Amino acid sequence: MSQSEEICWYHPKISREVGEKLLQENPRKVNGLFIVRDSISSPSDYVLSVLCETEVNNYQIRRHQEDAIFSINESVKFHGLENLIDFYKKTPLAGNGLVLTEFVKGHQPPHQTMRSGSSNLLHRATNVGNYEIVTRLLQSGYMGCDAKNQDGKTAAHLAASNGQNDILRKLIDHQVNVNLRDAMGVTPLHYACKYNRPLTVKLLITSGKANIQARNTENGEVPLHVAASEGHLEVVKMLLAFHAPIKPRTKKNLVPAQLARKKGHNNCASFLDNYECPSPTISRNDFYHGTLDRNEAEEKIMAFNAQSGVYLVRYSERFEAYILSLFHEKVRNYVIKKEDGYFLIDDGPLLNSLEHLVEHYSIMSDGLPTNLITPVPPPPKPNAPPISTLKKNNLKTVRPKLQIPQGTDNSNEISTPLMFKNISFVSDLNLVDSTNDIINNNRDPLDKVDRFIDPANLTCKGLIGEGEFASVYEGLLLKDRTEIKVAIKTLRNEHAESNKVNFDREAQVMLGLNHHCIVKLLGICLGPPLQMIQELVPLGAILQYIDKHQHEINPKFEFTIWAAQIACGMHYLEENRFVHRDLAARNILLSSKYQAKISDFGLSRALESNHEYYRALKGGRWPLKWYAPESYNYGQFDHKSDVWSFGVTIWEIYSYGATPYDDMKGAEAIILIDNGKRLEKPKACPEEVYLKMLECWAQDKDQRPAFKELVEFFQCDYMNIRELIPEANLV
Repeated sequence: MSQSEEICWYHPKISREVGEKLLQENPRKVNGLFIVRDSISSPSDYVLSVLCETEVNNYQIRRHQEDAIFSINESVKFHGLENLIDFYKKTPLAGNGLVLTEFVKGHQPPHQTMRSGSSNLLHRATNVGNYEIVTRLLQSGYMGCDAKNQDGKTAAHLAASNGQNDILRKLIDHQVNVNLRDAMGVTPLHYACKYNRPLTVKLLITSGKANIQARNTENGEVPLHVAASEGHLEVVKMLLAFHAPIKPRTKKNLVPAQLARKKGHNNCASFLDNYECPSPTISRNDFYHGTLDRNEAEEKIMAFNAQSGVYLVRYSERFEAYILSLFHEKVRNYVIKKEDGYFLIDDGPLLNSLEHLVEHYSIMSDGLPTNLITPVPPPPKPNAPPISTLKKNNLKTVRPKLQIPQGTDNSNEISTPLMFKNISFVSDLNLVDSTNDIINNNRDPLDKVDRFIDPANLTCKGLIGEGEFASVYEGLLLKDRTEIKVAIKTLRNEHAESNKVNFDREAQVMLGLNHHCIVKLLGICLGPPLQMIQELVPLGAILQYIDKHQHEINPKFEFTIWAAQIACGMHYLEENRFVHRDLAARNILLSSKYQAKISDFGLSRALESNHEYYRALKGGRWPLKWYAPESYNYGQFDHKSDVWSFGVTIWEIYSYGATPYDDMKGAEAIILIDNGKRLEKPKACPEEVYLKMLECWAQDKDQRPAFKELVEFFQCDYMNIRELIPEANLV
């Protein structure tokens, strides 16, 4: 029997009944006679059918992730179906104690299920870089695209190793699987990282959908381990830009920074040690249910929506740990361990917080049977105890002033360093006259700001939002014997030292602002914890309102009013020489159906008296899709860069909350912008409004309109609306 005939035990696309009949009616009828067939219930899995006397036992062969990693018993995994079969030829199967003996002859298993194979023409053409032959083979419908050579390598492995991006792109276009492992347990992405191919890395991830967390079956290394071990800093940065976790672990529990330092790549190790992970965009209010037992969690998931990817996080008193309960075919439970302040599941990466963990597994399954897709929302939380009961006797008598550091940016927002071009830049900003009375005719009733508020006058209620370094609660402020509903922005204690500068800066900015289109700061509570007391904006985030009421909104009315109000608030900031730097629909709140307010001044800066722009000295987790070219290229921010962001903001509104540039990364979007591309006109957007957006996105900032002009533009329509909707006089 030839080597190829030794593995012809695979019988594709046959039912359980047909498979059992093949074994029971075979003339030999020896115990341990077997076949491998496709699983009907789980398309990516297989079934081992084994004859025992006159009965047939069926064993589900589970496939792990997307490659040739299989198991019958979850604790024993094999790279390649052929290795699993060889193992059970020597080791008895559970249940009947039999070992595999002979098989009913069928076919060789699919290429992608095997650890190794033999070289074919596509391997040879790729290995010598013959693009023309590779193209002809693929166009002819060549069936060996995912075949493995004697080393277990596919053509994608060879192209990635050699940096042959043209060939690799052609392979990807013909649907090759770039996540297959070779005989050493390595994927094409591992090889691209090993041989310092950053563009190949990008191609594999973006076009090939390569698994950025694919583990080497021998040592557990993921691509970031390989790049760090080789000291390839540009590849490291590329992987991090695509959400690679900073602390994956090998089988020896080593993280990339340790491997880099061990190999003497100190620059790479230092970069990884000092890298600050982006703040999670998900809040535990979306998924965390507090103390639940296993049965209660399963009931909630099944009652909510028993589809793959539905999940919740709970606290188990039995295990004294968080538990992730996830539905995929059934409810599965994973203990979330905590080590040295990090959160982790099984052999997964070390993650900074529970929110980081949930966001990571939402982006990629990374060992789980599926991504986290739909959270089961928890019930409303009961009121929290009043803040006045927390460390009430620790009030300070000496109250330090909040100050903005002058001339520097002390932000801790470091991700990828920003490379600034060495050019001279001076903006021609003209301060404009006060806005028309019609825009300013309705002031908010709370005009006075109490700089410091006694915590005894505050009552904190339920959590309504979370930001980068603070949580926001609904609460009550006792003022002149009257309780006023407020929002209480609280600096999280665990980040108090590192983020106090940011918190103080935002408070200092807001203390100087008083405008009906800007969320008002009512005062500061020194706590502890440090808190900003702001007006409560009842309808909350504008994007959530649009999503919930999209069928009730008339874009010619509400959208026009909101655009006018946002422009009005930004014009006020311009007059007071403030640059917002984070104007986006996510930072617009609604106090009523006809009143929008600008919020979130964490990135805002005051322009110094002798400067007409602000220059950021550090890169950071910047919202690149909302930034003007001079901002992401040179770190320069002024009122005209805010105008660019205004254009993107109203595009979001007229798009009913769509994400700018779809699912592109920020780095990909700015390439389009630099090439002269712009966001397309939303269906609900009038032509003249879209033309105004395009003016906001002029490459030359001097060609962009001023906020005074934008106020006047939207005010023209507003005047007509006001006659139809009297209550819209809040502009």
